This record gives sequence, C-alpha cells and structure tokens, in this order.
Amino acid sequence: MAVRQGSLDLALTWDGKQIVAAAVVSTRPQVASLLRAWPAAGLSDRVCHLFGICRQAQAAAAALCVRSARGERLAPGALDELALPVALETISEHLCHLLIAWPTLLADPLRPPRVAVCGDWRRRLRAVADRQSAATVAAELVGWLDEAELPSPGDDSPRAATVPLLPLLPAAEWEGMVAVDDFALRPTLAGEAAETGALARQAGEATITGLLAAGRRLQARLQARVLELRWLAAALADPPRLSALVDACPVHAGVGLARVETARGSLLHRVELAGDGVAHYLMVAPTEWNFHPQGAFVREISGCPATSRRAAQAAAERLALSLDPCVAFSCRFVDA
Repeated sequence: MAVRQGSLDLALTWDGKQIVAAAVVSTRPQVASLLRAWPAAGLSDRVCHLFGICRQAQAAAAALCVRSARGERLAPGALDELALPVALETISEHLCHLLIAWPTLLADPLRPPRVAVCGDWRRRLRAVADRQSAATVAAELVGWLDEAELPSPGDDSPRAATVPLLPLLPAAEWEGMVAVDDFALRPTLAGEAAETGALARQAGEATITGLLAAGRRLQARLQARVLELRWLAAALADPPRLSALVDACPVHAGVGLARVETARGSLLHRVELAGDGVAHYLMVAPTEWNFHPQGAFVREISGCPATSRRAAQAAAERLALSLDPCVAFSCRFVDA
C-alpha cells in the first residue's frame, strides 16, 4: 500500500502590486525511514509499493543501489532492461502533464483536458512487453507528436531571478554531496539550490536555449517535455540509449548509490546494508530540488508582478505546475 504522500503549502507574500516573497512548507513524509531493517532482497518491491507515482523509477533506483552495494556489475543489457519501464513511465507522466494537468489549470473551454487521449496512450505504454512493441509505440508517438496541439502556459513574463540548472552528473559524483546534513530535505550543488527536470536535461537544445535567453522559462519547461518525448521515443527504438536514464556505483562494501532520471528530474537513492538488511537509506526526490527554500519556485515567484490576489495565485500555480511537484500543492497569502 502506498504511504500518504503529503503536500506542498506555497505561502505568498503579496503587497498589492507584486509577490514580494514566498516560502514552501512541505509535509512530504520521509519514506526512507520506513526501509530501515527491511530485507535487501525485497527492497525494490517494497519501494515500488510505497509510492503512488514514479513507482518504476523508485523501484529501479532501489534495485540499482542494492546491487551496487553488493558489488554486482551490471551488463549494458541489464541496464537497458531496468531503464525500459522507467522510460515508459516517464513518457506517461509527460503526456499526463501536457494533456491533462495544464489544460485543467488553464481552464480554457476551447482546449479542455484530453483525458481520453491520455488514457489511450497509457494503455498502449502499459502493453509494451519487449523491444518490438517498444519500437512500435515509439513510432506511433513520433507520428502523434508531429500532429499534436500542445498547451501554452499563458502569461510567461521574464523571470527576474532563477537558479542554475542541475547538470546530469554520474552517480559516483554524488557520494561526497549526499553526506551533508539535511541533504535529502534541502539538496544543493556546490552550496546552491538548482533546478532539475526536463528543462535541465534539454537545456542544450537550440529551441530551449532561445527561450531561456528570452526569460520564458514556463514555455521552456513545456517545450523541454516535448523534446524529451521525442528523445524517449528514439531511445525506445534503440534500447542501448535508455541506459542514460539509470546509473549506479558502489561507494564501498555494503554501500551503494543510484541515480535515475524521472519525468520530474534526477532521483537519488543511497543504501547502507548490514548483513541482509537495510541499515540506512536515503532518498532525494526532484521535488526537494525544485521546491527548496531557495529553489526555483521561491526565486522565480518572488518579485512577480500581480495587481490582484487572483493574478498572484494564478502566477504561482502556473509556476508550480511547470516545476511539477510529485505531490499536491496549494497557495495561501500572508500579510506583506
């Protein structure tokens, strides 16, 4: 059974002209604490059942870090097999975001949520069982993307302040950083908050570079998802490319660390084994990066012009959705 996922409380300080400041209060539970003393052999299944979303990514991260802790070497083909369900899940998450979440938030009667279309894609993705069926659905996805009308985020004024984009680091480079106190709750790179997700992964593409240069970060995030769908479709047709989504390393005997790329960004797991059980477990989810107290949401919404509470709330909701937290969020106002 999945655990209660918690939520994000987005507190906005508004002075009648702009959002002066913002704060994030998270009630996300620390699921890693539930895994202590759990048998290592059943860890991947246990992790999969604890989460309501990104289950395949969480399960893959758990499996990878346990294998690394045991000193197992994974052949490229084994990495491809682990990465395939992660890729299919990421495609599904991106499509739900584009076809349902954004149209629901924007509430444009001319562009309603496309629930049936999304459901059809999810059924096709769940039916993928081997390389041939993966290649078939990949070709169908590319053809659909060529014709699809995807959402625009509405008002996308340039952002006065941003955070750096998180680079795609191999698992081995994370070990020295995750040892910092409270890293799982407030992760930083070189002491700075950073943004993870499709935008960070696709930032080198010309379309994204242009949008970022113009300060249009909401549109850049949406466009990055579309580009990533194309990349994932190409990777489904060429399975060795999927291994870029997963990575792991042995830290030392009995300790392993894994990185898995999810729809929302980089997911980190680290395990310390004691015999056949878990002595300590750490998870760092993408939401902890993007909704860090000095992270992308707080930095970008602070100083955002808004002549009414309704406008302020709409701006905050659009920004939050563009960063795609893995739990529900709500906005409230505090006195300026």
